[in-house]
Amino acid sequence: MQLIKVSANQPTFKTVNFNKSGLNFIVAKQKDAKNKDVGKTYNGVGKSLLISIIHYCLGSSTKNYTSFCDKLPGWEFSLEFAVGETHYTATRSTINPNRIKLNGEELTLSKFNAKLEELCFQIPDEVANLSFRSLLPFFIRPNKKSYVSFDEASRTHNQYQKMLYNAFLLGLDVFLAQKKNHLKKEQDRIKNLETNFKKDDLLRDFFSGQKDVSLTIDDLDEQIEKLAKSLKNFKVADDYYDVQLEADKIERKLFQLNNKIILLKNNIASIEKSLKIEPSKDNLDDIQKIYEEVNVHFTDSVTKTLSDLESFYEKLVANRKRRLLEQKNKLELEIDEKSEDAQKLQTKFDNLMKYLGDHEALDVFVALSEKSSNLKSKRENLKKYQVLQTEYKEKLREIEKDQIEQSEVTDDYLKGMQSEISELRNYFRNLVKRFYPKSVAGLTIENNDRDNLQRYDIDAKIESDNSDGINNVKIFCYDLTLLFKGQNHNMNVIFHDSRLFDGIDERQKAELTKVLNEKFSNTDKQYIATVNQNQLTEMYNILGEDIYKDIIEDNTVLVLTDEDPSEKLLGIQVDIEDN
Repeated sequence: MQLIKVSANQPTFKTVNFNKSGLNFIVAKQKDAKNKDVGKTYNGVGKSLLISIIHYCLGSSTKNYTSFCDKLPGWEFSLEFAVGETHYTATRSTINPNRIKLNGEELTLSKFNAKLEELCFQIPDEVANLSFRSLLPFFIRPNKKSYVSFDEASRTHNQYQKMLYNAFLLGLDVFLAQKKNHLKKEQDRIKNLETNFKKDDLLRDFFSGQKDVSLTIDDLDEQIEKLAKSLKNFKVADDYYDVQLEADKIERKLFQLNNKIILLKNNIASIEKSLKIEPSKDNLDDIQKIYEEVNVHFTDSVTKTLSDLESFYEKLVANRKRRLLEQKNKLELEIDEKSEDAQKLQTKFDNLMKYLGDHEALDVFVALSEKSSNLKSKRENLKKYQVLQTEYKEKLREIEKDQIEQSEVTDDYLKGMQSEISELRNYFRNLVKRFYPKSVAGLTIENNDRDNLQRYDIDAKIESDNSDGINNVKIFCYDLTLLFKGQNHNMNVIFHDSRLFDGIDERQKAELTKVLNEKFSNTDKQYIATVNQNQLTEMYNILGEDIYKDIIEDNTVLVLTDEDPSEKLLGIQVDIEDN
């Protein structure tokens, strides 16, 4: 891919026509050359906005352009570009940003990006996470965050994706990378399942070693078998509780009746005891003897009275005995009646209890059934756990074995790729040496055999230099390495924002332009950069007029200033907050 032209449907827009190959500079000049407030002077003229517009025309997500579309209603931007010998025009409006016209054919963003992916990158069908939009930023870095790290041109979801993008563009085997990723994810999935098992109330004790699974299953089998036998012989009585209430009622009556019988028997016993007590005939003689001993003699009349008293007493005793016998007979009759009633109640109670003993209530049957079901469920869960635990251990062993094998395969692969890796390393190293001759530098690609998702450790190194601009130089050298020595792409363009030059020493800026001139002359490659006036002045002072003119002035395709809104990229004054 090479960029040809950026245009818009508004006459105020500064159309940008690019040199199809070689160098292209978009220069931001200041109104007052003596003004030292560089940040304020150059911001807002449209340098970074131009890159945003290019990404907008190349299918960037609509969510990144909310303010852009709101502030520029009715605008339509077009990007002309070439892939090989074929020219394309992508047109996208702010009114309907979810669709793009490609050579007049209206496409959804997803279909447009799929089309560009086929044109620009050779992505295998079996590899996920690689796309036109994820790889394009390495050639056209879209925003400020793109200049933080050489290997992260756009926001990535994780370290694996960042590694995958770079491995793909460097020509490394991405299938090896994906294989390790899948193995590690499966390993983590199994470990997470085991962690969830440990949280289960049923299984917690087995993980802690307090219980043995096999023994617990045997115990459950025994309990289930006993319940099964009980349920098989279970006789359900629908009126169980009614019968139970009747039995309770009879039992209470029987208890009361037996208590009465006992009381009656106690009364008879008292009567029988009373009947055994008889008055003595010696009582009157005893009275007489006592009085005689004290010399007191009864008269005949007194003696007669005592004799009458004895007769009365005998009658009294006879009457008492008759009355007690009558009471005893009455009580015995009552006992017989109540005993007969008690016997009837006892018989009825025994029959009811036998019925209850032979039957059970329905809810008891249900409760036992539920208990049996719960035990079976518990047993099945333990058996599943037992099987899964064995399977998981086997899978983990297989994964660990595969990981070791894959690591060995990767080691062998990288050994076989030494010449290609050396070419990448040396190309990057030689570029860096132009800026830091005394620094140890190079591009390292190593096998990552640690416990993570990454297959490769990819690092661009520039050691023994503390320059503030070292990271920017690293980005510059890495991007050129991808362009000239990278693989799997049809990209012939690098586009850098002016922030790349920030912090780089003026001599290194001048050297950078010389490197660009050498690398892009007489090639089909295209280098585009936005540059601020103060940065150009520093280059001019080092390069001299002739070289500066040959490299910079002759390749300047657009000049933007803050002198008037009409001199800015859009030709109008507007504040856009996206990106």
